Amino acid sequence: MFLTVVNLGIWLLLILTGVVLVRAFRGPAMTDRLLAVNMITTNLVALFLLLALQEGNWVYLDVALVFVMAACVATIAIVKFFQEGSLL
Repeated sequence: MFLTVVNLGIWLLLILTGVVLVRAFRGPAMTDRLLAVNMITTNLVALFLLLALQEGNWVYLDVALVFVMAACVATIAIVKFFQEGSLL
């Protein structure tokens, strides 16, 4: 029962990530695209956490943590680039 709920969650996250990926490519404004990419990273982190539960391999938690840190730094860099025109 528990694994079927986890499998359902994994499939729903994959479908949602695909829908948001369409928004990332078609978004009319750059802010829409940035929010879509942030949502994709959030979905992928949740996917890693569900995979850790399903597989019982806790290395996925480390991967999720690194992914969150990289996404945070990338978001800050993108916002700074659009506000000031450069990263320096």
